[in-house]
Amino acid sequence: MKKFKATKAKTTAIEAYRSVSEYEREDVIRSYLPLVKRVVHRLSGRLPKEVDVKEMLNSGIIGLVDALEKFDPTHDTNFATYAQFRIRGAIIDSFRAQDWLPRTLRYKAHKVESAYHRIEQRMGRPATDEEVAGELGIELDELQRLLSEVGSIVMLSFEELGFGHGEDRFQADEVVPSRMRDPLSRILGGEKVELVARALDRLPEKERLVISLYFYEELNLKEIGEILGVTESRASQIRSRALIRLKNILRTAR
Repeated sequence: MKKFKATKAKTTAIEAYRSVSEYEREDVIRSYLPLVKRVVHRLSGRLPKEVDVKEMLNSGIIGLVDALEKFDPTHDTNFATYAQFRIRGAIIDSFRAQDWLPRTLRYKAHKVESAYHRIEQRMGRPATDEEVAGELGIELDELQRLLSEVGSIVMLSFEELGFGHGEDRFQADEVVPSRMRDPLSRILGGEKVELVARALDRLPEKERLVISLYFYEELNLKEIGEILGVTESRASQIRSRALIRLKNILRTAR
């Protein structure tokens, strides 16, 4: 059998993987390694430097194999799109299993999230950074540093709520119309898509825009910063704040 090429149709890819020997399957897996590396690259930029990229790659390959085994080519879904969420999910799951994130970082994230939650419960509106800094007894610039620092764990803990975890990542393909199948919709079930949409409506305009650009348009923080006219660090802070608000809204809505 000739080596499988990534340029072949998705149906050929799945049929090739499922019909050849274990040795020949390695060619199919190898052809999709660039996809695994792209997912790892995107995730690694959000995580503490202590995280082992090689471990991420290994977990990502496990996700790729899972995608090759479970993908249904008769569905109107691109394999690369399906696979990237399986890959990403396998990496996220390995984070949970191995608890790679420092406990001090988890503590800081919980502290900031709780402060936003308390104020917004009392006030019935989005808390300002000044109010949160006062609640925590710190200066505003220290809060902004905290928002940048906890950005990675906020991203991961957002998924721990069950939004975009396991099989839920792909249920939207069955219940959401094709015209609505953007990247975020693909990782959420139909009911959760509606829930997140309502939660997004409650965010301040700039935060809603950042979430839209990040998840729907798949822009990175540097690109988002250029659109908003702010630094990449500031864009990261806005994203962290937006995700904290979303988490608090979604917790109370479940």
